Amino acid sequence: MKNFKSTAWILPLFIPELRSSLLSLGRVQARLTLLLLTCSLASCLTNNISEAERFEASVRKELPFRIDSLRWFDGVDMATYQFADQGYIPTLPDAEIGMNGDVSVYRTFDFQNTSPQTEDKVWRNVVVSKKNQRIICIDRYLRDGRTHGYVYVLQCETKKFPTLGQYHWDVSDPHNIESAGAALDHLRDLTLKRIKGNGHYAVPASQDDYWALMFHADSLFADGLYAEAKQIYDLAFTEERYILPSQLSTVAKKMMAIRNDEVPQVFLNHHVQIEKDYYDEPSSCPFPQLRDTFELRKQKWNYNLPLKEKLEWIFERDQYDRTLWNQTANRHPEQTHRNEMLRVRTWNTDSINLITVNEVLSEGGFPRKSQVGEFALLAVWLVFQHNPLEQQQAFLPQLEEAVRNGDIAPMYLAMLKDRIDIREGRPQKYGTQWGPDGLCPLLDASRVNEWRKEVGLPPIATTHSSSTRSQ
Repeated sequence: MKNFKSTAWILPLFIPELRSSLLSLGRVQARLTLLLLTCSLASCLTNNISEAERFEASVRKELPFRIDSLRWFDGVDMATYQFADQGYIPTLPDAEIGMNGDVSVYRTFDFQNTSPQTEDKVWRNVVVSKKNQRIICIDRYLRDGRTHGYVYVLQCETKKFPTLGQYHWDVSDPHNIESAGAALDHLRDLTLKRIKGNGHYAVPASQDDYWALMFHADSLFADGLYAEAKQIYDLAFTEERYILPSQLSTVAKKMMAIRNDEVPQVFLNHHVQIEKDYYDEPSSCPFPQLRDTFELRKQKWNYNLPLKEKLEWIFERDQYDRTLWNQTANRHPEQTHRNEMLRVRTWNTDSINLITVNEVLSEGGFPRKSQVGEFALLAVWLVFQHNPLEQQQAFLPQLEEAVRNGDIAPMYLAMLKDRIDIREGRPQKYGTQWGPDGLCPLLDASRVNEWRKEVGLPPIATTHSSSTRSQ
């Protein structure tokens, strides 16, 4: 900008017509005219720069070290940038943060000895700018010898940057140190979560891997780390055989709430590809490319969409809460308080789901596959599979009728019968129930695989024990 201003002063002197007219003016008038011309030319250039670009330029000027790249994070409320450098940035931090969240203050004394940064430490620098009424927090970490990090800007609303400020109070005022400190503590937690979110995750190789990725992505999303969450969602949805289809639409709707681009459509397209009878109400679809597909599928299937969506949501919540509880209990048995909370939440979900499904059954009987599709019907079976014995006994005749009508596969009836038999103290016929000591007692081990084949279940080995499995 300085170079442009100096050029703007000289430029009129090289235009003959303008120079001659200026010479006819008095010294003061000429000077004033040149000033107005300069301001006009400068404003033309400034008007071509967006507020966000001016904001980023002003932030760069206040960073305590040079960086190679700076990328804005879309969909984040607080002004947040991700940066990377080709090498190691040795500039001393104001504080050092361990991966467990512990904070050590640096530069307490000028003669304090410091060691180079390591990959298990986050270095933080904090810049307080009274001029711009902002605090800039820079958290950086090492990966393979390179510095990466995040720049957070706690910005007050100002005349210069009105739409990029979040605070109605001066964050740089010492009187507000406690509130600013609380914000910095929150940013520490976000940084650690972001770094862990950028860890070495792989394509899921099992159903457990899929769920672990989904739990992690949901946690990132809940903390407003939308870019990182999308990366993990993409990874989780790579292997189609493990995907719970309704979760594609659930994630798409979450993304639609925070961003208006092609990302939600990508997830909906994926759902369309892997579930042949999936569609949403065409008139409410925000993506023109999908409306025709939805309209064709609506004409073909004509499902009761509100009922279908209700049942699929029940299925999803049942599996989500139960799997999260099981994974946490198996991987972190020491987290007794959290495990107990997850157990209670799972049981509460079972109770709520049972009330909802009983209402559906009392109002219209067992839904037909032609009404809601096969996947939604599994939710009805699953709810009773995870509820008390007396509820299972009462539901059994309805499930038997649904199998006779061809609405649900015989294997699901076999699993419920086995569960009832084991709970009533009898051996199971089909070998679908497992306990802490392995496979529960069989009615006839020599015929179990014959019976399993009749209902569409694969054969099992009956001479070994296995760990507990939940259906």
